[in-house]
Amino acid sequence: MESPLRIVIVEDEPVSSIYLEKKISETGKSFQVVGKVDSVSDGLIYFTENTSYDLVFMDIQLGDGTCFDLLNEVRIQKPIIFCTTFDNYAMQAFKYNSIDYLLKPVNSEDVDNALAKYSSIYSSDTATGDDYFNRLDNALKSLQQTPATKKKRFLIRTENHLEIVYIEDIVCFYSEEGQSYIVDNKGAIFSTEYTLDRIEEMVSSDEFFRINRKAMIRIETIKSIEDYVNNRLKVFLNIDAISFDLIVSRNRVKEFKNWIRGN
Repeated sequence: MESPLRIVIVEDEPVSSIYLEKKISETGKSFQVVGKVDSVSDGLIYFTENTSYDLVFMDIQLGDGTCFDLLNEVRIQKPIIFCTTFDNYAMQAFKYNSIDYLLKPVNSEDVDNALAKYSSIYSSDTATGDDYFNRLDNALKSLQQTPATKKKRFLIRTENHLEIVYIEDIVCFYSEEGQSYIVDNKGAIFSTEYTLDRIEEMVSSDEFFRINRKAMIRIETIKSIEDYVNNRLKVFLNIDAISFDLIVSRNRVKEFKNWIRGN
């Protein structure tokens, strides 16, 4: 009988840890969670003292730093599957023993494919490890040549549970008093940890436009546009959920009109 896969989960959110364990179980693979780590400091202790595991599922952002703070201090010899809401760390992740990079919320198919990749690599490459590291080098080169993937969904924490907001359901993003928010097509408003500057990099410029320093809107949700004072424009959306006027800054009007035209 095949021995269960011994897994360590590095995740600072208990709900996310339970969710991941559920998705692993849905793959039908035989496994055992032999350790759970929720911080860089705990990870330094755990991985220094323990080697009896086969695979690590690792979140990027931990309560007291990032997983790279941990990986730069202690050498983890076993393969790592990164699971994170951030898509901008992929190249950095592949510098370590990464065999996959999954964006949260992961599904059982994502996890199944990652575990299949693990099985494929370690059933044929364990003898020398040369092929494994060649694959890592090739993956890193591929990432360097491939444009960054735009975000498809946001994982939002609302009180004691997590909620998924898909990019196609988002009407606009805005910031207020240093906090950024997401507005969906039902008028619901969610806070997010990302700044508008970061969100602007993460979403498609064909779909979203930063009309001023505090708001970014989706083109499909524009109801009408009116002239406004000082050669600016005022935008009305299909959803009336924002307490302030959506004004296109004067220095962005020309670019905004070109965006509307599809230029």
